[in-house]
This record gives sequence, C-alpha cells and structure tokens, in this order.
Amino acid sequence: MNGTAFTSALSAVNLPAGATNGAEAPLHILVLDDLEADRARLRRLCRKAGLEFVLHEVSDLAGMRDLLDRQEIDIAFLDYHLEMHTGLDALKLLIGHEDQVNAIPIMITSVDRHDIAVEAMRKGCADYLTKEELSVDALRKSVTSAFERRLLIAALGEAQSSRSEMHLSILRFARTCGPQIREVLGSTLMQVRALKRAQATDAQVRETLMVLEQSCGDIFAFLDDVQSLMDDQTRRRAEQVLAAPVVHDT
Repeated sequence: MNGTAFTSALSAVNLPAGATNGAEAPLHILVLDDLEADRARLRRLCRKAGLEFVLHEVSDLAGMRDLLDRQEIDIAFLDYHLEMHTGLDALKLLIGHEDQVNAIPIMITSVDRHDIAVEAMRKGCADYLTKEELSVDALRKSVTSAFERRLLIAALGEAQSSRSEMHLSILRFARTCGPQIREVLGSTLMQVRALKRAQATDAQVRETLMVLEQSCGDIFAFLDDVQSLMDDQTRRRAEQVLAAPVVHDT
C-alpha cells in the first residue's frame, strides 16, 4: 500500500483528526519500549507511513502510567519484552485506564510466537507485529485495519441497541462457531509460520504467507471484539433487570 492509497484508506474509514497529513489535530501515539534504538525506528516508520502525529516515548510502565494520566492516546505501540514487565502488563494498564477507552493498542515483539499473539489479541490488542517484519507497509496496514475494526464494532454496537435479532444471531454465531473457527485459525497460523521459515528465501511466497497471517489475526481480533460486545450487552441487561423495581400484589 503506497502513501496515496494509505491516505485514501484512512479517509474512507473517517479516522480521528490527525490520522493523515493536513488534519488540524495530530494523532497522539504512545511508544513503550526500553530500547532507544527501537523507539527511534518506530518514530521513523510513523513519519514514512504518512501519519501526522505527536509521539510520546516511554521506557517502562511507570512512565507509561504517568503519561496515561496526563494525555489521551490514540494509538499505543507496546513492546512485549520489557526489563521488568511484559507488553501484556502494559496492555492491562492501558485497557484498565478510565481515560484511555478509545486508545488502540498494537503489540510489537522481537519474537514470533503464536501463543503471545493469541494472548495479546484475546486481551484486547488490535494487532500484533514482529520487529523483524516491521516496515512502512506493515505499519500502514496495521493502523488502518485497527481503525476499521474499531468503527465496525462501534457500528455493531449501535445496531444491536435497536435490533435484537442481530444480537441473537451474532451471539449464536460466537457461541456455536467461534470455538471451531479459533481452532482452525490457530492451526492455520502454526502452519503458515512453519512455511515462512521453510520458504524464507522465496520473497513472493513469504509475502503471500504474511497476508494470510495478517488475515487470520484480523479474524481472531474480530471474534474477540464481537464476544466482548455480547458480554457487555448481556451484563447491561442483567443490571437493568436487577435495578428494576419489584411490584408486589396488594
């Protein structure tokens, strides 16, 4: 995806102000990494990707916590391997912060591990990237798909408030098909990564496998988002029932 196509894609999904050059307000991007060189690399990639942004760099959870208390974040790039913690700890901190409900977390790690990717997605990460495969194009795809998915989930939430049939259909899908789809996706990801290692010198095959891997990750994240949405709505309905006044016969 080139710069022009990226700008068009961002405009199409109507991203927050600052997602593309020329917007009035820049995106506020958090980068959590304990290595200065890796933070500098991500900074360069964001510029080359065409993002208009203010970068907030922190090296540990203490610095991240202080930043989250002061600044609302649009996108958070979280390194998995930290000196005293992991990116999952940072993800928990971000998601649990009451002022960062709209922040989009993306996990970045130097290790290509299926279990870490799945765990990160299940706990709310929008995407998972490895440092070895991190590029301008990968960054563009990750940011665009993350915003698109967020808008889709928001649209689903609005629709479900007035369409109980849609709620029941999606809930039935998540309960009956979700586990099987997850199992198939997990197996597919393992096979894709094995093929990537075996075909490391074939650029065309490797590019095709990367696209397939990204698609599997997107489906994983979508299933998690739908399930989370269903759980939230079920909880709200239960709370409404409990809060309803009890009418006694006289």
